[in-house]
Amino acid sequence: MTSESHNFDKKLALFYFAYRTFSKTSDELLADYHMTKVHRRILFFVARLPGLTVNELLQVLDISKQALNRPMQELIQKKWLETRINNEDKRSKRIYLTNTGQEIDQQISSAQKEKMQQIFIESGDPTGENWTKVMTLYANEVGEEFIDWIAPTEK
Repeated sequence: MTSESHNFDKKLALFYFAYRTFSKTSDELLADYHMTKVHRRILFFVARLPGLTVNELLQVLDISKQALNRPMQELIQKKWLETRINNEDKRSKRIYLTNTGQEIDQQISSAQKEKMQQIFIESGDPTGENWTKVMTLYANEVGEEFIDWIAPTEK
């Protein structure tokens, strides 16, 4: 093995720069909608885990109620998000995207998916199998109970 394959400082830096590139794709669209990354994370996870309770969303996002409250209320005011009474526990609410919220999430996500697909093709791993294995191992450390809730949207 070459010293290049063992250079974890470089791999770590690549991970950060890759995340910057990935985020840049959505950040430009977020600015158009006057949204922050917290708004985006809310839309993203509610789109993929519709019907989450507020407590589940707090757990998924790993933020405080205080940090969630303002952006969530703004999304509700914009009519991108709605809450409904939880039939299993009337004291809590379930969160869903409205049609407009779904359209905005799809617009932002499609830009990120296109970029991701392009990178996978350029890397010689067109389906992203290797990337998925690595990301699953990372994700399992904090979100494994939620990962399986997310239904695949494409094959």
